[in-house]
Amino acid sequence: MSDDLLYLFTGTQEIFIQNRINRIISSYDKYNVGITKLDLEDSNLSRLLELACTIPFLEDIKIIIVRNPSILESKEIKDPALDNFINYLKKPVETTVLIIDAVNVKINTTNPLYVALSKYAMIIDYSQTEEVEIKGWIKRTCSSRNIEIDDNAVDLFLEYINENQVRMINELDKLMDYVYDGGHITIDTIKLLVSKDLSKEIYKLISAIIARDQDQINEIYSLLASQTKDISNIINLVASKMKELLTTSKLLKKGYSQSDIAKFYSITNGRAYYMVKESSNFDVSALEKVMIEISNLDYLIKTNQIDRNIGFELFLFKL
Repeated sequence: MSDDLLYLFTGTQEIFIQNRINRIISSYDKYNVGITKLDLEDSNLSRLLELACTIPFLEDIKIIIVRNPSILESKEIKDPALDNFINYLKKPVETTVLIIDAVNVKINTTNPLYVALSKYAMIIDYSQTEEVEIKGWIKRTCSSRNIEIDDNAVDLFLEYINENQVRMINELDKLMDYVYDGGHITIDTIKLLVSKDLSKEIYKLISAIIARDQDQINEIYSLLASQTKDISNIINLVASKMKELLTTSKLLKKGYSQSDIAKFYSITNGRAYYMVKESSNFDVSALEKVMIEISNLDYLIKTNQIDRNIGFELFLFKL
């Protein structure tokens, strides 16, 4: 049995964190193991402490996986069970393995719980991952099912996925199930089964619109238009993304934290992390000005005063 009973995973690389957690779980294969998952957004330290202290009845080992520990973002923790939980960290129950998955959580290093975890837990950080590591992971994952994937297919797959690691896992599973064990994934397989994520290009287009950079607008719009048959889809994506950026920027100015924004939108903390990251790059007043122009265009379109596609192109090229 491993001597490590306490783990804290930090960083943004969901794939590698999940893989490492799976390896920890697999290391206990020779034991009768029970796995419990606890979301700290819906629970508290008192419940976690209760689970950790309870001796397993029918299993040899209990593994507790804690998700969304947003309490690590603040300077202070008001949970009355904090002191008791820190005492537990000093001497954990030997039949309990506690894994705290803080992927995409913005850790406050002065947080009392984090300070305690840094003393008593194994902290594993996955903040940056090189593309070569992602490609290696894709190759190894396919190889585990005796599936061959071409190098150019890997490149196209990463282009289509656009750094969305949760989607990467789901789409790769879909590809492997399609070709089945012993199969072969090619560029044609990617084109057939994986839809291209346009969000990165939409984000670039919004940046160019706000900067009034006509050369960039022309270049990005031409690229987007070549990748979708429905131009109105680009309009909808730009409008919804700008609204999201503007709302998130205003919430941040009001003092909302990443976890507050996750609750506001009813989304995961991971998704909120990227929304905060993107929104912090924009000025609220600049976003508001462009949103007014888009609203005026939307009115003209809805009142049949201008064709949707022509109106959007005029909006872009007259900036």
